[in-house]
Amino acid sequence: MRMNRVLSIDELTAEIRTVTSGSDARAVVNRASRVAGVPNDRPLEALELLQVCEALAVKGGLIQEIAELIASRTLRP
Repeated sequence: MRMNRVLSIDELTAEIRTVTSGSDARAVVNRASRVAGVPNDRPLEALELLQVCEALAVKGGLIQEIAELIASRTLRP
């Protein structure tokens, strides 16, 4: 299965920023990346991105919706 290009933490934060403030977006993405145990200094591998999305989805609401959208885009052939 081929996966689409994955995102960096900064790109992921920008996507989350569409539904919350910039500072909140940075905080939730940083926390999710720590929970997932992934680096924040390079583009994430597909599995790492999915792990961060899973951690983000726990927040619920619009953040969960964006995380699910990003995860589905990552898995789409």
